[in-house]
Amino acid sequence: MRLLVYGMQSSGATAFTLFLAQRPDCLALVDTLNNYAAPRVDTDLDMVVKTVVTTAYPLAVHVERFRPDRILLLLRDPRDNYQSLATKPYRNHSGLIDEKFILIDQVFAERDRFDAVLHYEDFVARDPRLSETLNRLGWPVEDGFHDYRRRHDELIGALWRHVPDLMDRMEVAFGNVQGRAVSERFRDKPRDPALEARLEGLCPRLLAHYRVREREALDRA
Repeated sequence: MRLLVYGMQSSGATAFTLFLAQRPDCLALVDTLNNYAAPRVDTDLDMVVKTVVTTAYPLAVHVERFRPDRILLLLRDPRDNYQSLATKPYRNHSGLIDEKFILIDQVFAERDRFDAVLHYEDFVARDPRLSETLNRLGWPVEDGFHDYRRRHDELIGALWRHVPDLMDRMEVAFGNVQGRAVSERFRDKPRDPALEARLEGLCPRLLAHYRVREREALDRA
């Protein structure tokens, strides 16, 4: 199976893809840099590739090149996502930051075209429903995958053995994954009314979706 993960920069999509890459029998490109499209690869092994929302490469280009069997959309609360991305030097690469938040809102509005829509917050909370969804789609995961035992050197080594030409065609990166296990410490940043007002103009549908999730979580508490 070929699995494509699509999400915003600073959305936790790389950390999520590293979780998926813990399967010992798969290949993984856990972070396709914003100036590249998903690669064409010639392999019979299962493989997962993560790509990001940019104005340079629409989702259709990634799909045409990688030809995935399943496509996952990973979402993160845009209030946290924007705050995180705004601190990064690449925030305006392959599209201005505001343009990319407009795009993710359009992607969210068309989310029915994805095989599954998953939330970063559920991932870091280790919600078992997320694992159940992945298993049902045919990409088996285990609780132990949260510990990131399969590290970067092993993942690069597997790429060198099975798709060596890929290393000549693009840079291989591992994003901003911090720590040796999945953690919730980057969730729930302080709310900024000015940013919230800005996001109401940039990504109103995604913001409304997260406000509903927030209310539901409070009701359950």
